[in-house]
Amino acid sequence: MNHNISLALLCAVLAGWMPSAGAESIYRCGASYSHKPCPGGGKLIEIDDARTSSQKAQTDQAVRRDAKAADAMEKARLREEAKPAQLVMPPARHEPLRPVTISTMKKPEQFTAVAPGTPGEAAKKKKKARKKNGA
Repeated sequence: MNHNISLALLCAVLAGWMPSAGAESIYRCGASYSHKPCPGGGKLIEIDDARTSSQKAQTDQAVRRDAKAADAMEKARLREEAKPAQLVMPPARHEPLRPVTISTMKKPEQFTAVAPGTPGEAAKKKKKARKKNGA
């Protein structure tokens, strides 16, 4: 891709240095244009560069300057891409690690798993609890 851009800029610079042929005759044949007249007799269109020689020189100079800047930018990008990737390390922890001993560990609490009851069993338990409380 970069090669294509460089080639396009080079062609633009070389096209600017080529002497112009002056006013050229261009023929319009329907929707197309040609340097030769059409067999059906196309319309003659005169093409003329209305710029002065100093304006053309300024344009040519700008094209050369832009091409040089593009080459410099490409070289800088290639240098950056050639550098190895930077490894990012997380910051070091400042608090010292304490050793874990049996005395500092908590004893796990007793846990008993109970299987869920059948539907309607909860309602029966509520009725029994109400009878016990005297409600």
